[in-house]
Amino acid sequence: MAVLNEAAVESIELEQVGKEIALLWPTFQGLYNRFEKSAKKVNIANVTQAAGTTRSAWRETMIIQGGSGIAVGSGDGNALGSGTGSQTAAFAMAPIWAFNVTQYTRLAELATSGSERGVESLTKTEVKRAIKQFHNGIEGLFNGDGSGAFDQIPANAVITTGGSGPTTSSISGVNAALFVDQQVVAIFPSIGGTTRGNATISFRDVVNQTLYFSTALPSTGGATAAGDYIMVAGGSGAAGSSVLGIPYWNTAGNAGTKGGLSLSTYPGRLSTPVINLGGAQITPSVAQRAFVLLTRALGDESEELEKGFWYGRPEQVATIATQWYETLITQNKESGGIDATDRARAGVPKSFGERPFEYSNTAKNGRVDLLSPENWSLGELCPVGMYDFGGGNTVMPVPDTGTNVGGTSGGGTYLTAKMFCFEWGGQLCNRAPLHGLFISNAGTITI
Repeated sequence: MAVLNEAAVESIELEQVGKEIALLWPTFQGLYNRFEKSAKKVNIANVTQAAGTTRSAWRETMIIQGGSGIAVGSGDGNALGSGTGSQTAAFAMAPIWAFNVTQYTRLAELATSGSERGVESLTKTEVKRAIKQFHNGIEGLFNGDGSGAFDQIPANAVITTGGSGPTTSSISGVNAALFVDQQVVAIFPSIGGTTRGNATISFRDVVNQTLYFSTALPSTGGATAAGDYIMVAGGSGAAGSSVLGIPYWNTAGNAGTKGGLSLSTYPGRLSTPVINLGGAQITPSVAQRAFVLLTRALGDESEELEKGFWYGRPEQVATIATQWYETLITQNKESGGIDATDRARAGVPKSFGERPFEYSNTAKNGRVDLLSPENWSLGELCPVGMYDFGGGNTVMPVPDTGTNVGGTSGGGTYLTAKMFCFEWGGQLCNRAPLHGLFISNAGTITI
């Protein structure tokens, strides 16, 4: 005789699916948001040619050299001599065009249409997720050196190969926050070098600073190794060929170029003041050191002395917080509603040296920048938005140029799939590199 057990009623059981979907990949876009809101907006065009002369798409001008130096004389008929005057110069920039593409099948769309079929509507929610990933990509370029490099593989990185599936290869020790899942990247042995080839990221592990790849790491000209650059796909890898990010503009010294201007032609004038901590941690006195350097760069009475915000990694602001703990002081006025014996705080300080501190995991290791949005310009050829395939259509069927129905080759029409794309065309410019400051080689607490 058959027993009425659980196996006997499986055919009439209802499956339960949670109504909340956990999103297991973080995104970062704080720097882009700040410049979008606070930097000077400029509508720019593309590079043009007229009468055989190439003209830049965008120029930012400056008074780069003063004139009319003081002299003394007898005043009794002495010669005045010839005078001098101020000299101008201009940065010349060209926009880059960035994009990301999302594709989904018709069946996936149908299977999630309506509350009775899916927990969420695929088409609506995937658009929201795609733009977050796109902003994350722009964030990575804004933190880059202008070559399209998201990060350089450090000397202590661990590179593994010979796996399979999503862990075919991996690189540990990189800044994983700069990348997104399923991103194709190019590996270059040097800035301006010849690419070793592409690789596809399967998963990025921001917590453990690791990139996992579903493909073998490229090896043209040699195996992927420490010192190589992980760059945006589609770029040439040449210096100044991509978004001119913070590390491009905020550099010290008179070697190289910025915005087409030779730094050696204008010694000291386009260099950004720097405090090199040599591995030491940021201490309160660094704020005063920064202030002194800014008075030298801006003048004693400049209104810009009080402006700007610090930008760096969470590890840096967490290190600053430990200085409060080390004093072992808890003020009574701070402990209202808090256990007076609990000196820990849930977050991190929002300021350093009475300037806001904005942190992001996409910022460079060991570096903190003092940025004044008033000195930065965001040039846009087109703002972030959905790509128009023509006639206002932002969603298009995916062409199939390879097969007919039945599998025969040639003469295909479309796949049963759709695609949409986000785009941005623009460039970033620091109109006054001398009016900023950055801290280099700053050590942190152990995380």
